[in-house]
Amino acid sequence: MKDTLQSCLGKHNCDIDEAVVSDMVTELCEANPLNSTLSRSGPLSSAYKRRAFFEEQFGVVKPVEYVLSKEENRTFQYIPLFKSLLQILNQKEIRDFIVHDSEAQSNSDTQYRAMSDGNYYKTNELFSAGHPSIAIILYVDDFEICNPLGTSRKKHKVTAVYWVLASVPALLRSSLTSIFLSILCKAGDVKRFGYSAVLEPLLKDLVSLEEEGLYVPALGRKVKGTVFSVVADNLGAHGMGGFVENFSGSHVCRFCLGERSQFQVKEVRTGAFQVRTKEQHEMHLQTVQENPALTHVCGVKRQCVLTENLKYFSVLSGYPPDVLHDLFEGIVPREMALCLQVFIKSKYITFEELNKSIKTFPYKWSDKTDAPQQIPLNFAARKSVGGNAHENWSLLRFLPLTIGSKIPEGEPAWEVLLVLKDIVELVVSPVHTEESICYLDSKISEHKHRLLQVFPQEKLIPKYHYLEHYPQLIRAYGPLVFLWTMRFEAKHSLFKRIVRYNHSFRNILLSMAMKHQLRIAYNQHDPSVVRPVLQATQLSTVDVAVLREDIQKALQDKFPTEMHIQIANNVVYSGTKYAVGMVLANGSTGGLTDFGELIQIVVVKGTLLFIVKSLIAWSVEHLRSFILEKTSTVKVLEPTELSDMLPLTPYVLGGKSIVTLKRYICVP
Repeated sequence: MKDTLQSCLGKHNCDIDEAVVSDMVTELCEANPLNSTLSRSGPLSSAYKRRAFFEEQFGVVKPVEYVLSKEENRTFQYIPLFKSLLQILNQKEIRDFIVHDSEAQSNSDTQYRAMSDGNYYKTNELFSAGHPSIAIILYVDDFEICNPLGTSRKKHKVTAVYWVLASVPALLRSSLTSIFLSILCKAGDVKRFGYSAVLEPLLKDLVSLEEEGLYVPALGRKVKGTVFSVVADNLGAHGMGGFVENFSGSHVCRFCLGERSQFQVKEVRTGAFQVRTKEQHEMHLQTVQENPALTHVCGVKRQCVLTENLKYFSVLSGYPPDVLHDLFEGIVPREMALCLQVFIKSKYITFEELNKSIKTFPYKWSDKTDAPQQIPLNFAARKSVGGNAHENWSLLRFLPLTIGSKIPEGEPAWEVLLVLKDIVELVVSPVHTEESICYLDSKISEHKHRLLQVFPQEKLIPKYHYLEHYPQLIRAYGPLVFLWTMRFEAKHSLFKRIVRYNHSFRNILLSMAMKHQLRIAYNQHDPSVVRPVLQATQLSTVDVAVLREDIQKALQDKFPTEMHIQIANNVVYSGTKYAVGMVLANGSTGGLTDFGELIQIVVVKGTLLFIVKSLIAWSVEHLRSFILEKTSTVKVLEPTELSDMLPLTPYVLGGKSIVTLKRYICVP
């Protein structure tokens, strides 16, 4: 700085003594707020002082260490629930969601759009009381913070308990900043000391929340709450719920009393498997407790710690299925491996051609982000195509477009995959009706029969049986896609990054918890935790007269007085990206969805409009896709007029434009 100042003075012919220049530099440095705060005596001069400042200014909810064994120094970290809830409920948007949820609860008897439309939410005494309440979704999972293939595998495996508010809309709930930390514990300690010891501080807070409630100053009253459900994979759900954790035994279903030996030949839809009841469960528990020699009775090993302590939580309604592990990391990769073997053995396609078709397909937009990986050479021996959940989902979805033309129509193994594709689209749908649920039920039954006809020697894994429960579970929980583990598992990556940059495993749980809480406090400090519904970075204002004549007419019919509008090539609306060239679903004809090509994105007085050119859609059953033909009809649509908010990507196949659905669309 001294050299810069002397140079500037020299340019202006100012001859000033060097001592004076030094004094000026000192004064300027001291006047700089950044320098003064970071100086040796400043309030932010050290990492300790900076953290203390952040904790005070941002209201950091600090983790509390609990001791499992003082002699062996076994501890875990807990984030106080009440302090976290108060921090969240200080934000008006979140309070409004809770109040609105109690007022508008279950307005629909014909559609399932949210958890509050499910029977379990409606029949919960606390949530159905008609006053604001806090519904919490817990998530429990183990994850590796080291290389899972390295020498430290399992040594540093961590059990995490996260939570979200069920009343928050699904879009906001899926944001990692809306997923809060409750507990971090070494997985080995959970296994050794049990869930009752590790969950003790959380359970105390939850009992208090149920019985006394949390005083929310902005509402001027206490608000009670409880756990609505625990989201976990099957192993985690059975472990916390007190069911058997060995899935090769007899009673491996937490939803019914069916024996695994019957899963192959009987179906849930026929009533062959008795659903678990509260009375039976209590009887099974009593039998196990009275006979220490018994490892389990009808799959029940011990009391669920949540049911034991909470008045409004039941083990029989609190552990929903997990679509991610049942389908995308279970049934889907397994079945694709079976069927691809048939196609290769039948010489419809070679292994090399299969991988080439997957690799060279021109994926676009979000499809490119989740593009499937090539099939590993040993897929037949592994009985899996590998890949993560997103990749397996994409592979199943795009197989009809990549290799469908090479497979003869009516090929039984191909029909198995097509029906599985139908099931996946139905299961991940965010909206259900009684018609769609019954349709799913019939598809699951059809799929099982086709699978066993083509592969009669295939022994069905328990996940096939769990899938048969899905229709009834949708009625109980609402759309199951809102209760899967996918977004929770993404939260693990934050802790893995913390460990990677920490360079030390000393007090690693405390480091992970503290750094997470600092980040959460920073995010909560944002005056608006809800992102703007419409996000457009490149808007251009144009005269309506310069637009294409058909677009002009469509706009003038809806906005006759508007002379100027804003246009964009792409926007983000409610978390979904839309771009010119995408295909949107709008309305239906004869029970089939109508589509339109997005030709212009327009914003008029802050309102988003889609200019679409109507398309004629022809269903191609062999590809489970739609061939699209353009028309001259142009329409102006608002987002609320779309049949499905998820846009589709058109591809050219054999000279024709074609789209394949990602999820089932409920048409009126």
